[in-house]
Amino acid sequence: MKHLRRFAQAAFMLCGILCLAAAAAAADRAAGCIQIQEQQLSVSGISREYELFLMADTHISLCDERDSGLIEKADSRRKAFENESGRTAVRTMQNLIKESIDGDADLTILAGDIVDSAMYASIDFVQEQVNRLEQPYLYVTGNHDFEYGSEYFSKKAYRKYFPRLKGLTGTSEQYVIHEFDDLIVAGINDKNNQFPKSAVEALIPYMQGDKPVILVLHVPLQPQSADSDLERQADDVWGLSDKGRCRVLIGETACRPNKTTQKLLDAVFAEGSSVAAVFAGHIHFYNRSMLNDESEQIVAGAGYYGDAVRIRLVPQ
Repeated sequence: MKHLRRFAQAAFMLCGILCLAAAAAAADRAAGCIQIQEQQLSVSGISREYELFLMADTHISLCDERDSGLIEKADSRRKAFENESGRTAVRTMQNLIKESIDGDADLTILAGDIVDSAMYASIDFVQEQVNRLEQPYLYVTGNHDFEYGSEYFSKKAYRKYFPRLKGLTGTSEQYVIHEFDDLIVAGINDKNNQFPKSAVEALIPYMQGDKPVILVLHVPLQPQSADSDLERQADDVWGLSDKGRCRVLIGETACRPNKTTQKLLDAVFAEGSSVAAVFAGHIHFYNRSMLNDESEQIVAGAGYYGDAVRIRLVPQ
């Protein structure tokens, strides 16, 4: 009888421990729960399947004494994202990285606004997270990655604070390339909703080459169709500019491209272009739609909400 009582007590304690562990796990999921879109994309010219993990807009806002003048702003921005999403961006990004690792993605793509400002603590945290990846990653910058204090989309921000991101982008250039045997993933940095001339000149030969190209941007491209679901939704969420233009896409009746950016768009939409798809972020909601008759665009939802896209590329 004594043994039975001890056994019952031990079982009761074990049950309590398991319940506490389950509650802790549930709280952990609530703090950083994630929603992964599963997509398959047929690509002509590849001979095997690839799995790509696309995330954007985690807006990590961490600050320490190295950027002491921004501590109050960083805290305000962090709380704003937490209040909006109901979860912690730091925990959410940790979970997204784990999801990419568990899925053994061939390439993890970070499509801009991963940090909310070029603060050392934010950059260090993101660097720690991508260092956990067992496969390569590709990082392009958005409109917030190199923002700093009141410097937003300024020449000073790009000149002074963009270099802090070199450890993440892996280059001092304004573009990055990851080349597989039969596939190229090419990323280009955002600069005031335009693309740097040196990057456009470097990427166009790939876009006119023999290998299929996945082009990674931060700001999505405006589809050629006048009746675009992406554009309608973007206008509903973000509203129109004072001139009645779409505020969050790049295109003829959206954020108007300059001559250099137009060269990149012409290469994307050219007949026979090697660009199989465009991946982007920026708009904070998921969308998959046709850019024209030949290529698609996949846009990741807001990473601080825990949104990401797992994309399986299959031979066409």
